[in-house]
Amino acid sequence: MSTLVIYNPISGAGRARALATSLERAAAKAGLEVTLMPTLADPPATWLREPLAAHHRLVVIGGDGAVRAAAAEAAHADVPLVHLPAGNENLFSREFEMTNDVDEVVRRLLHGVVQRVDLASAVADGGPKEIMVLMASVGFDADVVHDLASRRRGPVRHRSYLMPAIRSFLGLAPAALRVTVDDEAPFETGPAIMMVANSRRYACRLDPVARAQMDDGRLDLLVLPCRGRLGLLRWMFIILRRRQSEDRRARYRAGRRFRLDFEAPVRWQVDGDPPHHSKAIRRLEIEIESGALPVLVHPRTV
Repeated sequence: MSTLVIYNPISGAGRARALATSLERAAAKAGLEVTLMPTLADPPATWLREPLAAHHRLVVIGGDGAVRAAAAEAAHADVPLVHLPAGNENLFSREFEMTNDVDEVVRRLLHGVVQRVDLASAVADGGPKEIMVLMASVGFDADVVHDLASRRRGPVRHRSYLMPAIRSFLGLAPAALRVTVDDEAPFETGPAIMMVANSRRYACRLDPVARAQMDDGRLDLLVLPCRGRLGLLRWMFIILRRRQSEDRRARYRAGRRFRLDFEAPVRWQVDGDPPHHSKAIRRLEIEIESGALPVLVHPRTV
């Protein structure tokens, strides 16, 4: 059973490359055939589709961005995916109890079972489709992600977010939005921050959309009315206490399709990164595809 291992060369300041080499050695001892391949910035279909077609398993070494880059091709080839985490938050690996222990990855490749999870796609202002594995959001965290990306030089560490967070907080200007869920009548909110989640996992283990599940065939929307900095601080305090689902001001919806129309142009982020076409937008449409992505998990987790 052959396995393709792709790794982000700069993830973890080069740690992904070292993990790839260690995994190759551990796999060889177990009699597994492994092919190493660095990730590229080009669209994944141009560099991953052909080699993936010749393999039975895919290991992604890097952060959640590397998982997002590979997810559509893994779904297209119906090849089960394993994440060997080498990023900052590694939300996907946390969801499936995956670690950077290469021996554990080998055990999973030998004895793991396939769990099919949902994959979403997002379209902004009628543009190209963006794959969404974990979540997408508009508001403070999206502004932070864009600020960091515009100034990024080399690997990102947790402390890299400090100044972008300060600048985004000082410049916070939430937009009002109109929300349509499936075929329901739309509803409008005043200025707000919002998140559409396929997974409950979020940075710093805050997990604001804690009801979201990756295999339930639906997305979860959380809208938090917020007019400015004071409102953001209040919601941060509520989320830290894990009380957001109990707050009457929060709007929570679940469905298969979401259309979000914004009163003013906004930035958005997907799986912790700016989308490939990262201009400010006025409309965001997100839809789920049930069971599209095969993931290799421990037998006890199925």
